[in-house]
Amino acid sequence: MSQIKSKDRVRDLAEVYTNEREVKAMLDLIPLKKEDDIITYKYLEPACGNGNFLIEILRRKLKRVNEKYAAKSMREYEFYHARALTTIYGIDICKENVAEAIERLYREVKSNIDLHKGSFFYSEGFFPLVHYILTNNIVVGDSINHADRIEFIEYLVKGKSFERRIFNFASLVDPKPLPVKTLPPENFLVIGQKYQIETDCDDELGQTSLKLGQAEFELNG
Repeated sequence: MSQIKSKDRVRDLAEVYTNEREVKAMLDLIPLKKEDDIITYKYLEPACGNGNFLIEILRRKLKRVNEKYAAKSMREYEFYHARALTTIYGIDICKENVAEAIERLYREVKSNIDLHKGSFFYSEGFFPLVHYILTNNIVVGDSINHADRIEFIEYLVKGKSFERRIFNFASLVDPKPLPVKTLPPENFLVIGQKYQIETDCDDELGQTSLKLGQAEFELNG
């Protein structure tokens, strides 16, 4: 893969992509105390480009998710995909790069689930949730000059629910940053279902969703 798209982009955006070999070598330097840490560790790429670091981070997280949860129920498996996604953050000044990064990570989740569970049944709201997380976690912004214009969501796990705390990016350098807003815990699939209604974001096209009523008792976790 070329490390640049064009000389104009290098001049205007200082854009030079990191090769896969260097990405892997740099991520290998991050120590993990336990194998499961890879799922829950938070990663922020403040100049993420089209997602070369983010996609490799996701693959490493999903490798561990597959090892632990691929044999579990679909909802359990989906939850830990969502859990992994909530810990990946990226910023880039180029809207095109952000869109490409989101698309790459979305497709990585889709192909991983299809590989291990088949491609016919997903829980209702799961793929809208994936879209919700990615579009809130990978954003257009200037992390150097306008950090105060960027907001991120921290996802706190409560059973199978997420409590979402919204922070201004500039405040994260404070010893004890305070959220600008906190949303009460909601089941992970309910978040996706509400997002789908609010945005008309579709479930994965051509696939059959597992309906809410089939496992209504699980949605209070």
